[in-house]
Amino acid sequence: MIWEIAHWSLLITSLGIAFVYFRDLGDVTQAFLKVRRRNMIFAIRHERQMTAVSALCLGAAATLHWGTGAGIGWLFIPAAMGVLLVLAFPWVWLHIGLRNQQGTATYYSTVEAKGYVRPEESVIVIENNGEALAYPDHHIKRPHLASRPEGLGGEDVLMTYCAMSHLGLAYQPSIDGEDLDLEVIAQHGNNLIMKDVTTGEPIQQVYGTRERDGRHGPSMRPWPTFRMSFRGFEKAFPDGQVFLNKPVSFALNPLLNLFDNVIEAIFLWALTPHHHSEALMFETLDVEDDRLPRKTLVWGVSAGNESVAYTEDFVRENGNLINSTVGGRAIVVAYDDAHESLGVFYNDSSAPVSAIDFRGNTDRGPLKRVETVQAGAYWCVWANFFPQTDLNRMPADLSQEAAAAA
Repeated sequence: MIWEIAHWSLLITSLGIAFVYFRDLGDVTQAFLKVRRRNMIFAIRHERQMTAVSALCLGAAATLHWGTGAGIGWLFIPAAMGVLLVLAFPWVWLHIGLRNQQGTATYYSTVEAKGYVRPEESVIVIENNGEALAYPDHHIKRPHLASRPEGLGGEDVLMTYCAMSHLGLAYQPSIDGEDLDLEVIAQHGNNLIMKDVTTGEPIQQVYGTRERDGRHGPSMRPWPTFRMSFRGFEKAFPDGQVFLNKPVSFALNPLLNLFDNVIEAIFLWALTPHHHSEALMFETLDVEDDRLPRKTLVWGVSAGNESVAYTEDFVRENGNLINSTVGGRAIVVAYDDAHESLGVFYNDSSAPVSAIDFRGNTDRGPLKRVETVQAGAYWCVWANFFPQTDLNRMPADLSQEAAAAA
């Protein structure tokens, strides 16, 4: 009798832990289960312990089943297979399907990339010291994380991407001088959550801060990112490189090639309706803001305790150039027709500008890009994480504002 009680207790414990682990980190489970953020954060921080305890309990239950005859064979076997499946799925999905490419990504010339990227396709761009890299959404969506072994112009710059948010953000992967070994782990609020492998601490993509430090804690240094068409990138950066995530060659690894193509098909099936309708794949938003349709693309800017979002249509309707402020600092928001790109720049010239080109050269001198810009993010995601955001701010006179502030 005691072996029966022990067997069933161990099996139920294993099943219970496996269910909670899969519920919180299985990703697809959020399509039909309500996953609380606090539960997900707990699962991320204790992933190894949860999987280890569940597996150990299952092993002990199996020992009692085959050693003493405890339990029921036709029930134990499928239960054990179920535990192993739900414990394995997140690891296989994240570590094989979404293989991390931090420091290992492959890039190609714009000429080589033409066969994989349409001219009008939007690419996310980062540049430094004369070097420029472009990331097409279709290619960065699978690894979510990508960077070159040699960095970018002498700097270690990592592109992070969330398909749920339609958002690519570049960071230097370190906080307070400590290098981060990042991996994709989950999403909540329709935005990517990464994990520092060394510490096990979650990091929300839109903030770049460790969960334990809160939104305004020490963060990874954001790197200016902007969007433009691929043909615009070719024009602006003829020597630039393009990130392509090609499936592994069939001749090199037939199984991995098959797996890559299956993952691509899953993404295509799941993301196409997500990107072309107002419906959300996962109902994990805490804030709903109906000032814009959910999937409107916005260029969000944050500084200090303020945040502002702009739409491309608004900027173009206002002469392609807007002088504004955020967090008490003057900015210029401009659309460049020749390169099909909306840029946001700091304006420290003490006066509004009346002309600006794609690179930030103005009648008041050269301007630097704002590093906190979240280019082309879905409005619903931006408003969820920046609920106090202003929309399409356009001060009438910056000089009067500056005088009033003084």
